[in-house]
Amino acid sequence: MLAAAATLVLIWNATVDRPLPERINESMAMGSELLLLGVAFLIAWRAGDHPPNVSIALAVAFIFTNGAFLTLLEELRVNAAIRASVYVLTFILGAAFYIRAAQLFPRELTPADIASSPTIWGRIKPLRIVLIFFLRAPAVWLFVTGATLLTVFVSNPHFAEAIRLVIVLTGLVYFYVMYRSGDVEMRRKVLWFLEAALANLVIGLLAEGVNTVMHGTGSPTLRVVLSVFINSANSLAEVICISAAVFYAGAISPELVIRKTFIYGTTAALLLFTYAIVEAFLVNLLVDVTGISDRFASALLGTLFGLAFHPIKNRMEHALRRYGPLARRQAAP
Repeated sequence: MLAAAATLVLIWNATVDRPLPERINESMAMGSELLLLGVAFLIAWRAGDHPPNVSIALAVAFIFTNGAFLTLLEELRVNAAIRASVYVLTFILGAAFYIRAAQLFPRELTPADIASSPTIWGRIKPLRIVLIFFLRAPAVWLFVTGATLLTVFVSNPHFAEAIRLVIVLTGLVYFYVMYRSGDVEMRRKVLWFLEAALANLVIGLLAEGVNTVMHGTGSPTLRVVLSVFINSANSLAEVICISAAVFYAGAISPELVIRKTFIYGTTAALLLFTYAIVEAFLVNLLVDVTGISDRFASALLGTLFGLAFHPIKNRMEHALRRYGPLARRQAAP
């Protein structure tokens, strides 16, 4: 999230002259990544030690961290070798956790689920064997790592995109098998993740088709417009589908988010207000009495108030649980 936010700032404050449509294109991508990384944070916050939710949170986090880190390093003019290493690492993590999430959410797929699936993936023996084989976590990691390293050695953007689409298709198949083999509740939870994977696959195929047809031809303006349109459609589809999946599927509770936002916001506002008042009166006193610099005195006060954040937040949360509407309903005869 910090990388995406920093990249947004750099895009609009960079000294390099850049066309406005290109800045808008990159800003939309970074904005959607920042939003979805926030969603991943909320899932992980609520997930506890529940493997399906943890796998979804890790998948979303590393998928969108990949783009955020890569763009940030490009804006900072970091060495190409370092950029490539970061890209490969985050891509492997995002791709592997994506496939594992498709196999684990909302419950773990078993070989029996695939064998009894009414889809072609369960009826055709070679497809069934492949899907069952990749239910093993080591097989997934080996496949993703090998495919990613292969794109590094081949060094062809079309080949790299083909590998990415194969990985997207693999997760899509597992989501589809999970959807078809589940009950109504399970289908409701899987549906929007399935739609997100399908939208990404379709838009990726469309973008690759456009790139193949144009093949570097056409005016720069047309290429930028098409890029903005495709990236906007992809970002919008991902934000809508993943946000709907998280809130509609019940991975986190909107009531929890509202309560936590209120607690953290109120605690932060209270501490900032108190710090501003105390700092105005005590900094000069500390400087005169102890002889330290005013900057060190301000930093010392800031540290003390920062350490007070967690205890105050816990007390406010406890008070809300004790005196809130839910507690009053439970205490009522």
